[in-house]
Amino acid sequence: MEIGCGARVRDFDGRRYFYFWHYERDNGRSERREDYVGRVDSEKARSDLLRRMAAYHRRAEQEFARRRARIEGLVMAAYTST
Repeated sequence: MEIGCGARVRDFDGRRYFYFWHYERDNGRSERREDYVGRVDSEKARSDLLRRMAAYHRRAEQEFARRRARIEGLVMAAYTST
């Protein structure tokens, strides 16, 4: 499983654009995706990019907490079942 996200700036015809990259699960595999956000000189695009990054981290933290709780439950069951 790969976790991560970030910003990429691409140049096209002298203009600069933000792309949000992140990993997604697809058929059991992690794949890197890039989503267009907007022009670098746009305050709206910059805000949207930061919101996307925060949301990605929030989901990752929730997923880790869920998995950790499941593993801890299995560990406790192993100690109490003997």
